[in-house]
Amino acid sequence: MKGINELGREINEINKANGWKVAEPTDWALEYKIPALLALVHSEVSEALEGFRGLDYDNFCEELADVMIRTMDLASGLGIDLESEIRKKMEKNKKRGYKHGGKKV
Repeated sequence: MKGINELGREINEINKANGWKVAEPTDWALEYKIPALLALVHSEVSEALEGFRGLDYDNFCEELADVMIRTMDLASGLGIDLESEIRKKMEKNKKRGYKHGGKKV
């Protein structure tokens, strides 16, 4: 199975071949590009919520895949080692206390 970073690079290539402008490391300095791409990730999360609300499991699963595709495309385009960042965050989360933050949900 391919790693996250390899999948991200493949997603970039597919998106480029389909005529989409993918993120580039230089886009970090642009005030509009990253927020626009994050909004697209958010839109996929919202579509997953609608799938859940409609009890459409297949659509829910598809939209979760879209969330990951958009996120991995953005990270790969910016040159972020997403797999390493996920592992670092998981290690950080292991050290947090039970129900840290005291929030109910």
